[in-house]
Amino acid sequence: MKIRLHKNATTTPAQRAYIQNNPQLSVASLAKKIGVSKTTIRRWQNRTDVHDRSHTPKRIKTVLSPIEEIKIVICRMAFRAGLDDLLQISDSFFKIKCSRAGLNRCLRRYQISRMTKLKRSVPFNLKDYTGTYLYYNCFHLPSFQKNEPPVVLQTLLDCSFRTFHAQYTTMANTFLSDHIQSFPLKVLGVIYNDPVRLCTENTELKDIDIKNSGSAPDRTIEQLCKTCGLSFFHMDNLVTDIISELNLQMEKIVYQSDLKKDATTWGTNEALEKQIHHYNFELPLSFLKQKTPYQAMEAHYTHFPNSFNHQPMASVNTSCL
Repeated sequence: MKIRLHKNATTTPAQRAYIQNNPQLSVASLAKKIGVSKTTIRRWQNRTDVHDRSHTPKRIKTVLSPIEEIKIVICRMAFRAGLDDLLQISDSFFKIKCSRAGLNRCLRRYQISRMTKLKRSVPFNLKDYTGTYLYYNCFHLPSFQKNEPPVVLQTLLDCSFRTFHAQYTTMANTFLSDHIQSFPLKVLGVIYNDPVRLCTENTELKDIDIKNSGSAPDRTIEQLCKTCGLSFFHMDNLVTDIISELNLQMEKIVYQSDLKKDATTWGTNEALEKQIHHYNFELPLSFLKQKTPYQAMEAHYTHFPNSFNHQPMASVNTSCL
């Protein structure tokens, strides 16, 4: 007979059975006879079997709520930031308080703890001092309400100095073209992913109008870049299997969440502008050697003014840095 005992067990199954089968004996006498503490005797008297129980927690605790996990995934995809910077970004944009280890566990659960660096994924030199490249993403986010369309979030990241822009909108080409024209640095090209659609049981892919949903199909971005004389590159590192896993996790989150409580999840463009301004002008990043994105851009302007369309100006309006 094969017996599995915990490494710190002080009794055998036979001794445990003896304890349970002799209720007439006192706790003190049983403890003395078997050579264990009285606490051990009482524990096995109250059990109906003689097997060790698992020491694994029945419910693994996490400091992150389901909604917070979704927001961290969005930040990771949009900013492609390391752990230290991502910790600050998630706090700045969504007021998420968690440890560095907790953040890393979250990224591992969604299989995005390691993402290929942009400079290794594109055929461009991202350190080109004559200008910069923009990294574009579009997210279809569930509204968590029945009969409500998905929330469309578009993000734009400057690959050189990490300046960031985002907007809840349905005009994909306008969002992108407006920032290309108003950006202080000369834009050399656009790097983009396929739209990321995170859907729930209330939002099916067939219900999304691709032409007017802000999805920014490849053809639209390519035409815009050709019109502006820019390079463009379509990244395919967001594997379909990972997106499918994210959608499966989304369904689980919905079943575990209080939808009424989480109804106002994504916020407004007004609130988003304030958060973006705080990030661009007030948040020092490890990637930039503890400078803010605006400080790094301003320092670059003093040495390479010819790579700019105009001098970067501090302004509350984050659409025109």
